[in-house]
Amino acid sequence: MRVHRYQWARMVKRGSVVIVCVWALCGSLPGDQERMSLLRTVHAQPTVTGELTVFAAASLTEAFAEVGKRLELSHPGLKVTYNFAGSPVLRTQLEQGASADLFASADTVQMEQAKKSNVVHGDSPIFVKNRLIAIVPKNNPAKIATFCDLGKPGVKLDLANAKVPVGKYSRQSLAKASAECGADFEQRAVKNIVSEEENVKQVVTKVQLGEADAGIVYMSDVTPKVRKDVDTIPIADAYNQLATYPIAVTTRVKNRAAADAFIAVVLSAEGQGILKAYSFIPVAE
Repeated sequence: MRVHRYQWARMVKRGSVVIVCVWALCGSLPGDQERMSLLRTVHAQPTVTGELTVFAAASLTEAFAEVGKRLELSHPGLKVTYNFAGSPVLRTQLEQGASADLFASADTVQMEQAKKSNVVHGDSPIFVKNRLIAIVPKNNPAKIATFCDLGKPGVKLDLANAKVPVGKYSRQSLAKASAECGADFEQRAVKNIVSEEENVKQVVTKVQLGEADAGIVYMSDVTPKVRKDVDTIPIADAYNQLATYPIAVTTRVKNRAAADAFIAVVLSAEGQGILKAYSFIPVAE
């Protein structure tokens, strides 16, 4: 077999990065498909600087702050800023023209709606999962010992509203638990709701302050700081809910290189480790 010599190289300059593409010629230049395939094999990390704006579900607050710090350390000159809120609120803000580079939702429903309204585009990989847990104040005035106790008369229950992913998941959990807690458990628990919040962090705060006897939140929301004020009540797997978190680049993205870098981190072993440390469930588990 004849070995062909490298006969030419093309220099493609992208910003401050120069990519060198070399083709082994066999009497003619490679076709467009082959050329693009060869280009994709060349690794070039663009310089990631400037500002990255991330719209993310409130439950990601602590974990994403840590991810951002790691990314800033590895890319001097990059500044990551956040808008944490309920997923429907964030989607609505994007639809109304708010500027962001990334959108991370606590469920696929909000992401699919964002796609339909053309505020995000491209892939939206699931990057982490989460589960529910009930919380009560340390002094536990309602003497709640089990999840079924949320249906006891007089219990002041706080949930996120049904439009927020955690609020939807919480109500699904109450409905499923009726098989164990009594046929009318869901109705009794719903009757006990004294407040409905815009995001999961507000539920946590209400319970911390003793303004509610119990709340349903994500496991990731029970941080070491929160544990000083609340105790947890487990929710059995039979009626717990698995939350899935997708992430996508927005249509109005201004810093695509930084957006891609952020997604790469949360999908990496390092990023998954950070998320797991905050009680999220890595996508591989």
